[in-house]
Formats: sequence, structure tokens, C-alpha cells
Amino acid sequence: GYQIRAAVYEFTHKETLQALADAIERGVDVKIIRHCKYAHHSGDDTLIPDDATRSAEEAIAKVAFHSLESAQKWQDDTFIERSHSSDLMHNKFIVLTMNGHPFEVWTGSVNFTDSGIYGQSNVGHVVRDHDVARRFLDYWNALSTDRPGRSHDGDSMDDYVEQQQPDLFGRIVSPSMHVVFSPRKTSAMLQWYAGRMSEAIHSVHFTEAFSISQPIAEVLKANPNPIEADLVAKFRKSRSVVEPPTTEVIRRSPRIAKQNNRVRFALSIGSSIGRGKSSETCLRYLLFDSKPSQSHSAKSHDRAAMKGADYTDYYDFKSIKSNRIAFGATIQNAMSGRAQESLTGLTNWVPFIHTKYMIIDALTENPTIITGSANFSEASTTRNDENMLIIQGDTLVADIYFTEFMRLFEHYYFRDRCNDPKFNGNRSSEDDLVLNETWVYPYYDPSNQLFRERCLFGSCV
Repeated sequence: GYQIRAAVYEFTHKETLQALADAIERGVDVKIIRHCKYAHHSGDDTLIPDDATRSAEEAIAKVAFHSLESAQKWQDDTFIERSHSSDLMHNKFIVLTMNGHPFEVWTGSVNFTDSGIYGQSNVGHVVRDHDVARRFLDYWNALSTDRPGRSHDGDSMDDYVEQQQPDLFGRIVSPSMHVVFSPRKTSAMLQWYAGRMSEAIHSVHFTEAFSISQPIAEVLKANPNPIEADLVAKFRKSRSVVEPPTTEVIRRSPRIAKQNNRVRFALSIGSSIGRGKSSETCLRYLLFDSKPSQSHSAKSHDRAAMKGADYTDYYDFKSIKSNRIAFGATIQNAMSGRAQESLTGLTNWVPFIHTKYMIIDALTENPTIITGSANFSEASTTRNDENMLIIQGDTLVADIYFTEFMRLFEHYYFRDRCNDPKFNGNRSSEDDLVLNETWVYPYYDPSNQLFRERCLFGSCV
């Protein structure tokens, strides 16, 4: 018969709990490892559960059953408490097996909560591959013994996961799929992720729910393949010496504006850049849950300086031309024709972007997708129980992730602009309409991100 083996962090979504309970009543063998952490109450020996532990216990107790036997099995023989992780048991995956043979796994960033399913952006990824499912099941079996996350006796989770999948080095074979579990002994895999980002040729699409790790922040601070300054100056000079097209041309079609000398000249510059080395200029799309405060940034820089270390964050790489950045946001400054927005209130913690994935060169024949439960951080790599999939050369998977990324990016980028006084001010909706050909210029200006975006999504000819 069927068996379900799950590992969960936050676990309160009543429909999910009820579905698992119903499976038990149908005779399915269900076992669930859940995050379970307690701390001593100050002043006595009372153990206080953390929020994830407490809320899961309450939700588990409320599940309804038709039979007493199934209810007892749910309470006494379904859950395995993971209390000896080094930090968080942060996995969110389900392995489906038949007669002990695993054949499918569901994984990703989704916590089993209302906020995880309805409130935040998240990824649920189904892999129908026997080898991958087997590796998840083996990992689950290791977790089920509640061995310590890290220790020096050779019987800890970090020993186990590195035996199953040593750290990756350099480029990987295409097509291929790798499973990387945590905790790990070092942050070498975090460095590997940063290395893949730094080697991107055409594009990076990256999401992050929390603060950005230093290896990745350092990559984002670099400006790959800058556009030559003389071409930029040549383009800008051309715009000041040619008359604008007629109103008739503008009204008929933006494409006819290409007949204008100015646009033809811009095209010729764009074409020359597209044929040269700058066609490989990499554009990085960065989608973050929230913008860090400048005061927090200053404190982090000060703390690092006191230790004699460098520190890099958003304020160090926001002006890099290769970085196109959006933050989770609702429209707060109501403009003409645009209503002010609000959230559902399902969560006060990570309200927008909870995904953890990176796509390298999404639109090529050899994309890289890195996705899973782990934030790209030191803690997720070396302390938490986590899982990540690294998928190389699968264009269908890349297209799915890329499409969803751009849907969210454009949604939030627009809202960031609406909320920015520099772009909003006292403008009306009519002011958004450009009544001449100048809207075309940024797409042919080599110094503009939109030029790079045109080259990425279309062509530089």
C-alpha cells in the first residue's frame, strides 16, 4: 500500500492536516517529522515551546476523525518530534511511496499554514523521479532518529548529508538534478551558489525573503560587462540634433517611429553593441520581500567595521546598472485611478516573498534552477535542516520559474514606483502617457536597464 513520509516546519493549515488524517482513515501509513523546540522559562524548569511548535500542537489536537482507532494513531503513532536540530527543522517536503518504494516528492518553500498557502509567494515543486524520491526518503529516515544537527562523534546530520552529497565544485553536467540537504559542515555550498551567480552570462533571477548573505551580496556589488562609455555618449548626443517625428507617425504605430532618424540611429548603436562583446552584459533581477532600513544597514556596517570585516547590503549594490530590483509592496500613495491597497492580514512576518530560488541564464538552452526550503544564508546552510534542488539544463522547469518570477517582479516593481515620491509626486494618470516617441529612447540607450532588458528578451538588432 501507500506510505506518506513528511517533514514539516510550520504546520497549522487545517485542510492539509485533515487530508493527512483522512489518509490515515483510508489505511495509508502516514509518518510526519515536525519541528519541535522548547526553551526553559526564566526562573524555573518549565519548558516553553516556540511559536511554530506551540501552534502545530494546537492544530494537531483539533483534527477530527470518524474512528477512535484512527484518532489514537494520529496522536500516538504519526508524529516524530525533531528536537535536536542545531537550529530549525525547516524542511517542508512529502515523499510518496508504494510498498516501500519511493517514486514522488513534493518540496519547496511552502509552510503548511494559511499565510504560506494564501498569503505569501511560495513554491511547491513536485519531482516524479525515483532516485530523487529515494534520496529524500533516506534523508527523512536519518532525520527520524533525531540525531543532532552537528557534533564531533561522527553520527550527526551534517556528517550524514555530506556523505550523501559532497559539496559541489565548479560547473555541473547538463542535464542533471542534484539534491543538497542541510545542515552542512561549512558554507561551501553558499559560496557555490554565489559562484554560479557570478558566472551568469545573460541573466539572473533571484528571490530572497530575508537579509542577503555576504557571498551573494558581494557578487551583486560587481558590475558585469559594463557598457562602453563612448557608445553611451554617442547615443545621447544623437538625441539632441534630430527633429522629432510627426504627430501622424506617432499616432499610427510606435513601430513606424523607427523610420525616424533618431530611432534609426539608436537602432544602429544597439545593433553594434549587440554584435560586440556587450551582448553578454548580464542583467540581474532581484526580488526581495522588503527593503532594509538605512539605520539597520548603518548598524550592520558599523558592527562589521569594528571586527575589521567588510559588509555589503542593498545600499551598496542598488545603483549597479546590472541590478534591477523590486520589493514586495502594496500601493500606498493613492494616485488618480489607482486605489490604495492592503494585505489580507494572514501574516505579519514575511508578507510578500517567501520563495528561495535562483535562476541562472533562464532563456538559454542550459539554464540552472536552484530551489527549495533553504534561504541562501549561513544558517540555512550550516545549522537548519533544509533541502535544495539544483536542476541543470531543464528548459521547461526554467520557463515555469521564469514566468512566475517575472509576473511577480513586474507586479511589485510597478508598486515600488507608485510609492516612490521621486516618480509619483503629484502626477495624475494622464501624466503616465507619453505623447511622443521619447518612450522608445530608454530601450536603445546603452546606459539604461531597459536596453539590457530588450536585448535579453528580444534582440539587439
